[in-house]
Amino acid sequence: MPAPTRRDRLRAETLDEIKAVALRQLREVGAAQLSLRAVATSLGMSPAGLYRYFGSRDALLTALIADAFDRLADAVERARDADPAADVADRLLAGLMAYRRWAVEHPQEFGLVYGTPVPGYAAPPDGPTSVATRRVGGAFTPLFVEAWRQDRLRPAGEAASDPALARYAAALHPDVPPAAAAAVLGAWSRLHGLVLLEAFGHLRWLGHDTAPLAEQQLRLLLAEIGLRPGCRGAMKPVPGRRR
Repeated sequence: MPAPTRRDRLRAETLDEIKAVALRQLREVGAAQLSLRAVATSLGMSPAGLYRYFGSRDALLTALIADAFDRLADAVERARDADPAADVADRLLAGLMAYRRWAVEHPQEFGLVYGTPVPGYAAPPDGPTSVATRRVGGAFTPLFVEAWRQDRLRPAGEAASDPALARYAAALHPDVPPAAAAAVLGAWSRLHGLVLLEAFGHLRWLGHDTAPLAEQQLRLLLAEIGLRPGCRGAMKPVPGRRR
């Protein structure tokens, strides 16, 4: 691949600068009030000049959303892979806590990707936001598959026989069996619900530092599906389970 030209480098730098200013504006006024004219003014550019980089507000929002998903996935992957030799339960907990930490530290960006939809905005079908959001799920799903292959992931009771789970399992990962899909989706729902409450300030009544509560709840979540972080080898295979 040929090295980028000076023109390519300058364009990339300008794109990064535009997105950085837009992100600051988003943090100050919210995504619904994001204005290309205001971004251009902050950069000392004309609106027409900005349109050479982003043809619309939606194009800029798409770039910001994709970047937010990528940064969230990066945070989860770094925590998950910090100790590759660790037990799968410990790596899962590390990833879950990293997801929670990123959301709490970046509430505006988290709100942009998981909060109230921006009025008038529609993500392009199968565009960069779709690719980026799959990275977030992809940071977790292989760990659930690993736990299942170790006979440690507990199916979710009668829900495991629901025929709709075959469709959900196929959407999650080619190696996720339908019997495990309920556990994976349940864990995701519990994680996401807890993080939404915390990131948007609905747990402030519990005190300033809610990280211990979040960790306790995530440990309980994992224990309910058969995994106990910090207890390497302590969990026995789930009886009567076929792979």
